[in-house]
Amino acid sequence: MRKNQTRKRENLEVVDADRIAIYLELMDSYQQLGQLAEVDAVMREARKRWTDKTEQQQFVLMEANLKLQRKDINGALEKLSSVPTTDANYQIARIKMAEIYLNEKKDKRKFAMCFKEIAQNNPSPMAYVLLGDAYMSIQEPAQAIEVYETALKINPKDDALAEKIGQAYVQCHFYTKAINYYEAALKSGRKPVMRMRLAELLFQLEYYEKCEKVLRQALDADQNPVDIDRMSDHVSYWSLLSKLYFENGNWKEAITALERAREIQLSIISKPPGEVANLVEEKKLAAKICCQLAELHWNRRDANKAIDLYQEAIFFNNTDIKIMTALANLYLSLGKLDACNTQCQLILNIDRNNDDATLMMADLLYQSNEAGKATIHFTQLLNRNPNQYHALARCIELSWRRGNVEQAEKYLRNALNMNPRATLDAGFNYCKGLNEWYTGDPNAALQAFNRARRDLEWGERATYNMIEICLNPDNEIIGGGTLDYSQDCNTNNGNDRGVGTKIAEGFLKELQNRPGLDHKYRLMENFIMLMSGNRTNVQQALTNFLSMAETEDSGMTSVGALLGSARAYVMLKQIPKAKAQLKRVLGHTWTLEDADNLEKCWLLLADLYINQGKHDQASDILRTVLQHNASSIKALEYKGYICEREQKWDEAAANYEVAWRLSKCKNPTIGYKLAYNYLKCRKLFECIEICHRVLELYPNYPRIKREIMDKARANIRT
Repeated sequence: MRKNQTRKRENLEVVDADRIAIYLELMDSYQQLGQLAEVDAVMREARKRWTDKTEQQQFVLMEANLKLQRKDINGALEKLSSVPTTDANYQIARIKMAEIYLNEKKDKRKFAMCFKEIAQNNPSPMAYVLLGDAYMSIQEPAQAIEVYETALKINPKDDALAEKIGQAYVQCHFYTKAINYYEAALKSGRKPVMRMRLAELLFQLEYYEKCEKVLRQALDADQNPVDIDRMSDHVSYWSLLSKLYFENGNWKEAITALERAREIQLSIISKPPGEVANLVEEKKLAAKICCQLAELHWNRRDANKAIDLYQEAIFFNNTDIKIMTALANLYLSLGKLDACNTQCQLILNIDRNNDDATLMMADLLYQSNEAGKATIHFTQLLNRNPNQYHALARCIELSWRRGNVEQAEKYLRNALNMNPRATLDAGFNYCKGLNEWYTGDPNAALQAFNRARRDLEWGERATYNMIEICLNPDNEIIGGGTLDYSQDCNTNNGNDRGVGTKIAEGFLKELQNRPGLDHKYRLMENFIMLMSGNRTNVQQALTNFLSMAETEDSGMTSVGALLGSARAYVMLKQIPKAKAQLKRVLGHTWTLEDADNLEKCWLLLADLYINQGKHDQASDILRTVLQHNASSIKALEYKGYICEREQKWDEAAANYEVAWRLSKCKNPTIGYKLAYNYLKCRKLFECIEICHRVLELYPNYPRIKREIMDKARANIRT
């Protein structure tokens, strides 16, 4: 045995190529460890061993890397440029030179020249593809097309190359040429990916009819594919077709198409493991499709179907935090607090510092009437990061709902102290806009929201808030007639409501969502129609609101649709029908998502009761409003009004005092009412002080001087 092993060792011949490989590996190891002196020593030994031999060229790349690591850019380029065109490492050396020119020298011309030299030295399809890719990477698609076409002439059967040409046309904005190219490629029998690229381009250009035709041709030609590649193509086709229907507002067709994509994808997953190349990725795609379907169903308020689909998505991809967060948000919106809590705990088990889950946990506490604990959660999050704007926005909202407006101001100051440049952040401006809106300064709120309007993360919600302000700058109870301040001097009463409606329409058009599918978009579209004042528009909005409420899942109540229909009925003088709609939300579970619309419904119903002299019923509703929002200025005004009617001047003044404080002592209407009730309960000095404050802000408000302040002074004299 030993003799055999000795004989084998004797027969083992180590050639120069092996020795060079060992030297290179050794130098590479030293280089990765940062031991450059050892690399130099090994390099000197290697040079000495292979001086004046062709093998010496193999060390050039390593020498160039060493110079690069020492920031000797020119030295590295000089070394690499010394590699002759006949050397096997020529192409690698030129590619390395190109990287240095682009990344270190920022010289795009010389970057492209390196690849051009490769193509000139070896005019192969691969060399031309490298040159074309180089042109694309430096935003020169026109030159890339020319090079790709040269490569395609050499290798006309290369589908990947044909696809690159089409993409280059698109990048050049030669859309007509790109469409013609893709169509010609399809006729010549190119792979299905070309059909998908054509359909995607047509979709992008909003040529929906032509896009549908291209997709339908493939789907109708093979309605039940069994080959995995063909099945995958059909999944892509059906998914894009669903997007197309979505854009056109055809929600039923969008769901049907996406359901078909899901069915085919599930069939792919159920194939024997050996037939599926990458089962994990296929399951991720199935999860993605399920999530898209869930969103469509939730937009139609089919909550049960949406939950089932999110759960199915998690089954296929149980580590995707985005899916788990979406399901938790859905549970929270439905008031299913235990289910939401379970989902949040699962998220925190994967990522214990996940902000979304932490925020939802705090929301859960708030909706469970544990506002104190919720605030502690938010405060802890803000202490870790005062510029966590999602937490800041929620803190401002919850502080407002608890009647602690000063705390909201403190949170904003802390964020600004920690980051003086926060005023440039969209998130901060959104939060500032919220605070200004809540405290009755619509102009300041509009300015702040406008600074967040173009942001990808905050833009949509800021725009929706701006639309609401434009439609109702004075935060009136639309449809209500009890608190009629049309004669009062308010900062916005001079505004033309028609102008506000037109501006709101413009903002709505900026949003990407489609009225046929997005619930909030459809609501806002019809609220704008309602505010036009045109009877035909009001009737059409009413029909739409009723249709939205009727087509929603029977287990769900769209509070927004009920609010819209009630407002429309009031405008059409059909008060009993309005009350019937509003009464439907009296027992509705309070959630943060529905909070604003619920409050508007309750306040409108209270207004109708007050007009009918039913003060007890109105007071019960107002107590509910203030239970969920201690800063509801309108609820306090209504309470003050009821007390006035009952001649309880002290109680009326107490309610107006709180409303005056919450509005930062800026609302002249509330100031007038407060001064009036101070006059009635003989608080004459306080009355005069309020009058002075109102006149200081609104000098053109003589009514308060004539009707209240002069009388208070006369009473003091007597």
